[in-house]
Formats: sequence, structure tokens, C-alpha cells
Amino acid sequence: MAFNIEEEAKRFIEHKRVQFIQGLDDAASDLIHYLDDNLHNADEKDYAIKALKEAVLWSRSCATKHGIK
Repeated sequence: MAFNIEEEAKRFIEHKRVQFIQGLDDAASDLIHYLDDNLHNADEKDYAIKALKEAVLWSRSCATKHGIK
């Protein structure tokens, strides 16, 4: 199956985006578990986790809208 250069570039860019999002999700999940394991239940911990989840969502949106470097 022959791809032209444009289709191959699009596939490459999409693969980079998917790889970024998977890495981001894995890192955020690890950090959330680390916070849960090491901090007492408190409003501050809940705020930190909420802010982290929000950062992940904004980062995913940015990667989808603007691409990956």
C-alpha cells in the first residue's frame, strides 16, 4: 500500500499526538496515586488533584488543537 508523503506526515503527527497524550495520562495517573498515597485527606489534596486533572485536560486540548512540537 503506497502512501504519499502528505499522508505519511499526517500519520506521523497523529502518532506523536497519541504518544504524548498516553504519556501525559500515565504521568498524571502516577502523580495522583503518589499524592493519594502520601497526603492525608484534606481540602488541599483535593484541590491539588483537581488542578492536576484540569492541567491534563488543557494539555490534551492544546495538543489536539495546536499539535506537538
